[in-house]
Amino acid sequence: MRMSARSVRQSPDRRGNLPWSWALAWLSVAALPAAAADVNLLPRWAGPFAAGGGADATFLQIDSNWHGSQVLWNDTTQTYGEGLPIGSFGWGTGIWGLADWRAVQAGAAPGSSGAVPILRRWSGQVASINFSNALYNTNYADRWGPAALAPIFASGDPASDQENWTAHLQGYIRVTEAGSYNFSVLNDDGFFLTLTGEGGSQVSIGRDYLNDRDRLGFSSNLALSPGLYGLDLGMWNRQEAGVVDLRWMTPGTTTWALVPTANLLSTSAVPEPATALLSLAGLGLVLGWCRRQAAAHGHRA
Repeated sequence: MRMSARSVRQSPDRRGNLPWSWALAWLSVAALPAAAADVNLLPRWAGPFAAGGGADATFLQIDSNWHGSQVLWNDTTQTYGEGLPIGSFGWGTGIWGLADWRAVQAGAAPGSSGAVPILRRWSGQVASINFSNALYNTNYADRWGPAALAPIFASGDPASDQENWTAHLQGYIRVTEAGSYNFSVLNDDGFFLTLTGEGGSQVSIGRDYLNDRDRLGFSSNLALSPGLYGLDLGMWNRQEAGVVDLRWMTPGTTTWALVPTANLLSTSAVPEPATALLSLAGLGLVLGWCRRQAAAHGHRA
């Protein structure tokens, strides 16, 4: 999905560039519809919550020589999504899309077979979601804004040592004021963002495969009320510059701003519904037992 007038090969180049004929066809279907009414999304957990301390994050880097990509490529039509796995082509090394992001996550999971060669990993809590490799900051920070170096990298790494990496960011977004919101992700090469509300209802945006860096937001604003909304954000970068940056537009504003630390909560900050119900049931059993014991001994509970 990268566009290059020089792309004349019958396969994507090292950055995933495609012929102009394909790129123009993609542009023809990529235009967003006219602004629509706000989409209502009730919170996963309603009500006021204390300020958060950041979101959970996992960063992984794989060996750039990995030939395991399962992203499909049709070499005849020059299109993604059908044909043969890119990993089966001689040029098909590294990460090419969402299918590979999933494989990297699975390959790094405890007890996995280790089929994906993980070179570096980092897990912890991050105060904001705004990360890149060094090449992004060198070449594009002036246009798109600076980002923190992803914690799997060191400032002195060669550019070629900061490629083929992924990030997974999870937790809750804390909303304190009812109104119209939007969220956007600056990304390179691809990403997905899912917000989860009441009853498991979800809204999502994303770009599969490889893409030029861009900021993508929801085509319609979201009508949100105070509470917590589930956050699930994944990104991947194959070669050269890579970045992931989550921002929101809050009620009454017209500019993108980083989601503050106070509005990001860890996944462990709130119990899952089953845990909460079990706790309430347990409390009921305890209170009932106390009342029965009190009655047996002639005391009021």
